[in-house]
Amino acid sequence: MESPQNLVIEIFYGGSHKQLLDVLFEGLNIASQCELITLPDKKWHWKARTGALTVLDKIPLEHNFKVLFTSSVLNLAELLALRPDLKNLKKIVYFHENQLIYPVKTQKERDFQYGYNQILTCLVADIIIFNSEFNMSSFLSSLSTFMKIQPGPGRPKGLREKIEPKCSVLYFPIKVDSLKRPTRQSKSQETPLHILWPHRWEHDKDPEMFARVLLSLHRFGLDFRVSMLGRVCSDFPESIALAKEELNDKFCHWGYVESRDEYVGVLNDADVVVSTAKHEFFGVAM
Repeated sequence: MESPQNLVIEIFYGGSHKQLLDVLFEGLNIASQCELITLPDKKWHWKARTGALTVLDKIPLEHNFKVLFTSSVLNLAELLALRPDLKNLKKIVYFHENQLIYPVKTQKERDFQYGYNQILTCLVADIIIFNSEFNMSSFLSSLSTFMKIQPGPGRPKGLREKIEPKCSVLYFPIKVDSLKRPTRQSKSQETPLHILWPHRWEHDKDPEMFARVLLSLHRFGLDFRVSMLGRVCSDFPESIALAKEELNDKFCHWGYVESRDEYVGVLNDADVVVSTAKHEFFGVAM
């Protein structure tokens, strides 16, 4: 059996990052041609800081790789410095998001290192792929502004000119064959509207706004059912917990659904899906 020629590294292997690889492997039938190396989708901030060192020993020393595919969570420049035998591979980086404009609660909270890592990754990559035109254009147009955080003089120049020729857009592939398209007419008119909110419970998705809307609907006397899916953060706002307490009998589902079949079942049963996100690079859930 021939050794794989494609090295695929995903240091945040879960959610949309895993979904991308699953769909590509199945759709292109290339799993047997790839060496897949992953780390769990936990502690994103630490993966972005130390992922190259953490994944280092998982990569075989003897190989016939010709292509390296990874996501922008990995600091590719660090990995190539640690493993110079990989530098001659064709290096492809996929941007699910970009840290130059990723929403933070306050600008003081923005960690310069994450965006800087992604810039270094772009400089050493051969092909840079973004999941949307907005993701790509916002990254490229923010390079100069982002680097102004660095005290002058001596700020690097010409970054866009070096990076942009390597950039393109490949929209996120979504497998939808398990989804049907139900119509409202297929339900009894007495059946309450089922509202779905399928997002991470973090500030950029604004679950607090959704909770306020639900409470308003309830206090107006409107009948409905609701499912709030997605990963629940340990420090999610108290207002959501209070809304859950007041609306408890209206909830069909609350929190992350592990089973793909169960998740699809909730999607198929819902009548309307809602986003309160302040910002999306692609919006896979929607």
